[in-house]
Amino acid sequence: MKAYFATFARYNAWANRRLYDAVAGVPDELYRQDRGAFFGSLRGTLNHILVGDRAWLTRITGKGTPPASLDQILYDDFASLNQARAAEDEGIIRVIEGLDEARLAGTIRYRNMRGEDMEQPLTEVLAHVFNHQTHHRGQAHTLLSQMGHAAPALDFVYFMRK
Repeated sequence: MKAYFATFARYNAWANRRLYDAVAGVPDELYRQDRGAFFGSLRGTLNHILVGDRAWLTRITGKGTPPASLDQILYDDFASLNQARAAEDEGIIRVIEGLDEARLAGTIRYRNMRGEDMEQPLTEVLAHVFNHQTHHRGQAHTLLSQMGHAAPALDFVYFMRK
């Protein structure tokens, strides 16, 4: 399982880098414009992905302070969010590299955003982390296309072929 999740951690970083490189060409006004997506804008969507990652990594590692809400804007400007995204992706890779098979076979206990105590297998949590990112990257991809900007290929198969 560790090799499986390590591959997804590397894919995740690759896909995020490609997406963020494309978003870098979007004017700030469009980046912030509410386009009716679940988190409104590209800014809201990309911040939400980071919020999710930070919430889950806090739960997995027991370190850090989780975000206050799912729609929290952690970084108002794109440049700061871009830097934070790259650092978070490296952090995800390190967390996965630090897991052993025994830990992967275990569960984690955490408190969700509503304050409820939860327990889940770690493998299910990690699957959710990567699936969550893919889901919202798809939304960001659509927003780029709607704005008339080139949206990069993010399919896992392209990552595996590189």
